Amino acid sequence: MATTLTTSTFPTTFKDDFADSANFHKILFNSGRAVQARELTQLQTILQEQITKLGNNIFKEGAVVKPGGASINQKYEFIKLNTTVNTLPTDTSTLIGTSFTGQTSGVIVKILQVVAATGSDPDTLYVQYTNTSSGSAGTTSVRMSAGEDINNGSVTLTVQTTNTAANPATGVGILVTLLSGVYYARGHFVFTEDQSKIISKYSDDVTTNVGFKAVESIVTAVDDTSLFDNQGATPNLTAPGADRYRIRLTIVEESEVNSDENFIHVASVKEGVIYSAINSNNSYNIPNEVVAKRIFENSGDYIVKPYTAKFKLDSATTHLNLELSPGTAVVEGFRASRDFPTVLRLDKATDTITINNDVVGTDFGNYVLVDNGTFGDSNSFGIPNINTFEKLDLRDSVDYLGSTIGTARVKAVNEDGTKLRYHLFDIRMNSGQAFRNVKSIGNSTSDYFRPALENGKAVLKETSKNTSLFELPRTRPQSLTDISFAAQRRFTVTSNGSGQASISLSASGETFVNTDDWVVGTDSDVYLNASISGSGSASATLTGLPASQALEILAYVNKSQASIKTKTLATRSITVGIDSDGNGQKFVPLSKADIFDVQEILKAGDSTTSFANRFTLDDGQRDNHYDLGRLLLNAGQTAPPSTPGVFVKFRHFEHGVSGDFFAVNSYTGQVTYDQIPKYRFSNGERIRLYNYLDFRSVMDSAGEFSNSGLGARPIELPQPTQVVTSDITYFMPRAGKIVVDKDGIIRVVFGPSGFRASPPDKPSGTLPLYDFKLNANTLNDSDVIITKIEHKRFTMKDIGQLEKRVDKLEEFASLSALELDTKNFLVLDSAGNDRTKSGFFVDNFVDHTFSDTSTLNYRAALDPIENVIRPTFTEDNIRLIYDSAASTNTIRKGDNIYMAFDEAPYINQNLATKSIRINPFSVVIYEGVVTLSPASDEWRDTTIRTEKTIPGGTRLNTNQAYNWNNWSWNWGGIPTENLGVGSQTGTQNGVVNRVISEETVLDVVEDRVIQTALLPFARPRKVFFKSEGLRPNSRVFPHLDGNNISAFTKQETFQFYSDGDSDFGNTLKNLTAHPDGSSPLTTDANGTISGSFIVPSNDTLKIRCGIREFKLLDISIDNEAGASVIAKAAYTMQGYLDTVDRTYASTRVLNVQGFRPRDNATYQASDDGGEHRGKGISLSRENQIGPGTWTSSPAGNPGVGNEISSGDDNSSDDNSGTTGGTYICTATFNADLIDNKQFRALAVYGEKLRRTDKNLMKAYDKIGPWVAKHMPKKIAKKFSKAYLSAQYNNPSLFYKMITWTSRPIMRLLGRFI
Repeated sequence: MATTLTTSTFPTTFKDDFADSANFHKILFNSGRAVQARELTQLQTILQEQITKLGNNIFKEGAVVKPGGASINQKYEFIKLNTTVNTLPTDTSTLIGTSFTGQTSGVIVKILQVVAATGSDPDTLYVQYTNTSSGSAGTTSVRMSAGEDINNGSVTLTVQTTNTAANPATGVGILVTLLSGVYYARGHFVFTEDQSKIISKYSDDVTTNVGFKAVESIVTAVDDTSLFDNQGATPNLTAPGADRYRIRLTIVEESEVNSDENFIHVASVKEGVIYSAINSNNSYNIPNEVVAKRIFENSGDYIVKPYTAKFKLDSATTHLNLELSPGTAVVEGFRASRDFPTVLRLDKATDTITINNDVVGTDFGNYVLVDNGTFGDSNSFGIPNINTFEKLDLRDSVDYLGSTIGTARVKAVNEDGTKLRYHLFDIRMNSGQAFRNVKSIGNSTSDYFRPALENGKAVLKETSKNTSLFELPRTRPQSLTDISFAAQRRFTVTSNGSGQASISLSASGETFVNTDDWVVGTDSDVYLNASISGSGSASATLTGLPASQALEILAYVNKSQASIKTKTLATRSITVGIDSDGNGQKFVPLSKADIFDVQEILKAGDSTTSFANRFTLDDGQRDNHYDLGRLLLNAGQTAPPSTPGVFVKFRHFEHGVSGDFFAVNSYTGQVTYDQIPKYRFSNGERIRLYNYLDFRSVMDSAGEFSNSGLGARPIELPQPTQVVTSDITYFMPRAGKIVVDKDGIIRVVFGPSGFRASPPDKPSGTLPLYDFKLNANTLNDSDVIITKIEHKRFTMKDIGQLEKRVDKLEEFASLSALELDTKNFLVLDSAGNDRTKSGFFVDNFVDHTFSDTSTLNYRAALDPIENVIRPTFTEDNIRLIYDSAASTNTIRKGDNIYMAFDEAPYINQNLATKSIRINPFSVVIYEGVVTLSPASDEWRDTTIRTEKTIPGGTRLNTNQAYNWNNWSWNWGGIPTENLGVGSQTGTQNGVVNRVISEETVLDVVEDRVIQTALLPFARPRKVFFKSEGLRPNSRVFPHLDGNNISAFTKQETFQFYSDGDSDFGNTLKNLTAHPDGSSPLTTDANGTISGSFIVPSNDTLKIRCGIREFKLLDISIDNEAGASVIAKAAYTMQGYLDTVDRTYASTRVLNVQGFRPRDNATYQASDDGGEHRGKGISLSRENQIGPGTWTSSPAGNPGVGNEISSGDDNSSDDNSGTTGGTYICTATFNADLIDNKQFRALAVYGEKLRRTDKNLMKAYDKIGPWVAKHMPKKIAKKFSKAYLSAQYNNPSLFYKMITWTSRPIMRLLGRFI
């Protein structure tokens, strides 16, 4: 065994007494003198010391001279063994490389490493899973089963039976490998081979530092027989050679190295990921410093590759994670590079400060003035009950006469000189009424008040202060304590015969205050002349009152021990029908105030039918009170039927009886701070309730404030313009700075917390990257303000671009000066007057600032790169199909076309020194390669903004003409514009050519693109995939953009997109599964698989455009960290929506048919003077019997005449009138719901159906007249618009529904008519 080197080994054992102080640099051997052993040893030492000094000048201790690198395997699969049943063989190396099969699971593994039991850890196998097809795939990888036997044909072992989260039987550990390289250690350049170490046996989450420990030793011939004399065929064991000094680098974790031992750091592992690794750039010593100083003097600090910072949520609600991307900076001349993402865990800003006797203003308005200067003047009778906020009628005449035009409530009454302020809330006006029409407010002719009128109109004062929410002086409070304020309270008492009355208080800490502001009322008026004593005490006496009168007193009570009301979160489930507010708004009443959230909205009795998308929550919050919550039916949605109704599960706050108002303390223990509700004022301002004192009263389930048993919680309001005093504890924000030092270490430094927190100064030797501010009691990862600090690097290329920009700036300045000179240039006429200059401007063609793109005549396109103007153009995506037969000098590989080429070797290595393992690290994660075809999708959709029709004239369509040689017809000289249905165009050989119908043909002349927008979601498309390098015989799951798309995937033969010639377009939209049927994906024996998937696009699942990742994992959830089979590829999608103005040419087409007059003759059978008898039958001259006359069809109706008249003048089946069989469209046109152009287009469409779908039109002729007569106009218009969409080749969804549902039924009826 080698001897460990000590500080005395060289001087004592080998007599090496070399000392620097002697300054010996050579050993000079003399002839005739024997050579000493110490001289040979010291000779090596002198040379080594020179190398060491040079090395120390250039390299740091532990520097990487020839980089090796580090690799980590986070999926080092383990199997714990139960050796009490079956023990390991004595020589465990015989198991390495053999395959074991689970006797229960059927899973097959290959043994990579055997680790003997240590401490509480059992004997453990580290394996590679090679076949998992017999297992059941799911959200976790398929592994051996706990407790099962495994066998390799000769050895049987047993898996550990216990399988818990704390003690798993199978799972993954972490294996780290340091690659071979050369390191500078102990003054020597030391080579090390690949070394691996398990740094976490049973977990994939570990944080540690990995490197080498330098072990110095002396090796003798006893330790290594190769040191004996090797001159012969075998070593001469009687002739030992010299000893050797050896330095070995052994892989270790830093925690395993003693403080007196040399640890060479190679890599840092954080949470199972290599966080940082050394490289050759960090190895140099003094040269680095010289170069760095020069760089810093010339360029200072700058960023080469920016660091991107973002905050994310942490698993603990008390922290946030700060993530920084890899980046490179130059700090004080040193290159500070991070090759891996950096994650820093930061505390949220939860520091607090308490401000004693903090004051909150409580001013509020929204009042009417009532003149109270004269007692008994009928301006007011009594005082409204502010304890229950009774609902009062708004009347349009004085003294509670006239009609009720609305309702309102009074929340407070205050003096304003000789007038009184009645503060109103919950004002609800009847339809068509306005508050200015109000003349009196009350409940009866003996209980009302009259608002003072201005110009004969009632006026609400200070409406901007219509709230019972009062903002705190600072944001983000934690709690309020020691609260004091004066509130208005109502008392009722009867004066004695002397006009005296007394009132008192019983609650602790309450005293009467502000007696000059009290309001005293009788049944007939408000009394102002009372004298009040008792301010500051718990009792008060009023004198000078009317004798023996019932009085209402609105007194002010100081609450020196005020408290905060509580809120308790409760869950409620109800089944209820739809209600309406009378103004067209339908809703579901929840009958509870202060709704927190709604968890379910279902059809009653049917948990599978959700109505959630039909409703919007009204939580009941109002500016002055908590109203009852409702679910408002969204516009355009259909209300669910009243039977069986709607099932709603929701959460709401129940309000404590005691307490004086709501505040941030009200929510403690019920919801987290960030869940405290928000509120949007009626003026649109949005607030957080924790920043306000909430004096809003709560309405009971009956819609009033009088029944506490039903939830009513009336709250006494503070006196306007007064304050609420309390001790308020606030959370404080905290600011910090992200910096990087010259070693590439990223740190965060914080400044002190405070209401105006600012980032601290940067520490010396660092480069600041970002300033950020964590808002007080940071709510989430978005509650952070982050500002990037610019440190731009200017290369010579950048300076050249700046020079070009300066040149352009000079050009623009010259153009502006030219335009200004032209504007001011005087152009005089003959009389010496300045002519008006117009019609000129200067345009540099960089944008459309001076372009009138709104006009249809604009036909230009700007090139913003070259700054030139060009003709307009259009663009579209056109599929290219490769024609190999017609192509020359080309070759297709996959979906790409290349110029034909030959392959030739560039370099050959035919000699090898040794063999190496391709996978030296025992990496057992199967990372496959995926090929997609097509790998991208780009398309354009078009929507028509406006349609313009231009006249295209009239032409004759002779395709239906009776006789050949129609080009020789004589059109009789009649202009085509004057021809109509029934017009005769010519006669030839007894054949009359007539116009039998007309139609309007719309030809698209131009589509003018107005704007192009990016589509947010991908269109559905079939994509083929194939993957290689996966685990054989294993189930894999497809994922697209994090979504499991197994239902949209089918295993089938791969084919390139270019091998086909068809696209699916939008025919795959709204699919919920693969159109050919989905199938599980299982790799073959070679670890390959192929198939196709559909990009989903339905109401449940859509994929956003952009670069999205397609993955194959051996687990059903998108969690790469938990998968042992991974293959992925990028699929790129980009869609454009062109909004166009479309121009049509409208051409009137006359359809001509030739006929012989006799062919259309009809026979009218007659009897007794030609009287018609019964219904007619088809006849000809050959089968005529008895009397009768022949007639020909009238010119205006050539379609009739093949049948004898029915003889029934009232028959509803006659469609020979002006409608042309378009009953619904005719009714729509007659009702002015569509214009003439649209009606003509529908008529043409109807004629087409009569020719192509006869059974359909037979049924339509039966039911069409009745439907047209009884169908509501709104529905008729919708039908017409649907058929118009089909006529314009852009069928709507409603049209498709008609064709899919009603048309098959109509055709079936038509067959039997």
